[in-house]
Amino acid sequence: MTYVEELTVPQSPEFTFRVLVYEVGDISKCMIYADRFGKTGYVGETKIAISDALTQLNLLTEQLGFDIEECREIGMDRFRHRMKECKDAADDY
Repeated sequence: MTYVEELTVPQSPEFTFRVLVYEVGDISKCMIYADRFGKTGYVGETKIAISDALTQLNLLTEQLGFDIEECREIGMDRFRHRMKECKDAADDY
């Protein structure tokens, strides 16, 4: 079953994006609290926030008609390219 098929109420991609932004904000909050007050107690909350954000991202990907695995591969290729550029720049420094 797909994420879109799991929806019990119709949800536009725009709404899904807004929920995704909210969930990313929750990750940020957890990271700030963990930095300020220590990781104890915030590790679980951070994992939940990341899980919720991933769910919304997967839903949005489906709603826009993109293949999740293809997007993941494109993202990894771009990440590897950026990391190579960073390494090359550090080596030149």
